[in-house]
Amino acid sequence: MKKRIISIGIIALVLLFFGPMTVFAQTASDAYFKIFSSGTYHMKAQMTVDGQTADMESYMKDGMIATSFSSQGESNRMIFRDNKMYMIMDAVKMVMIMPGGDTSDAHGVETDDMKLTGSGRASFGGKNLPYDEYRDPDGNKAQFFMDGAKFAGIRNISTEGENIDLIISVLDQNVPNNVFNIPTGYQVQDMSAFGKF
Repeated sequence: MKKRIISIGIIALVLLFFGPMTVFAQTASDAYFKIFSSGTYHMKAQMTVDGQTADMESYMKDGMIATSFSSQGESNRMIFRDNKMYMIMDAVKMVMIMPGGDTSDAHGVETDDMKLTGSGRASFGGKNLPYDEYRDPDGNKAQFFMDGAKFAGIRNISTEGENIDLIISVLDQNVPNNVFNIPTGYQVQDMSAFGKF
């Protein structure tokens, strides 16, 4: 149960950073910004949060988000649609339904108040890579790393000292509709009436 709680925590942190990812990408690379801001994308990445590593894959289309995570032999996936979050645990054939809020603006974050604050080099994904750094009015930072002409990934640095590295291996717009399907025949725990997650 402890591992599951850790996994849910990692998932929640990543979802919190979907907005900043779309905010910060414009100056670092207009092509990647356009993919994120289109609202239709597929991203595969390795995520590191406080020394814990997880593989993740995310899809977004028509305001819906489907994200899967695997870490330490445990896999979970979440689907955000219909203003709900569906936590799908395939290993035990269970779906937990929680309030998820409106995801329709997950790609429409304002960029006017984001400012380029500098650039540099740092260790990212085992390489010494150049980055452009952006900051929001609250002091949160994001470093966008390039490996030659390839977009290598993002390091989010919050004012609370939480760092999230996303080493991105795939970023495209190939999003099949079936990734947003909720499985049938699973045990359902519906907690969507208990307030926003």
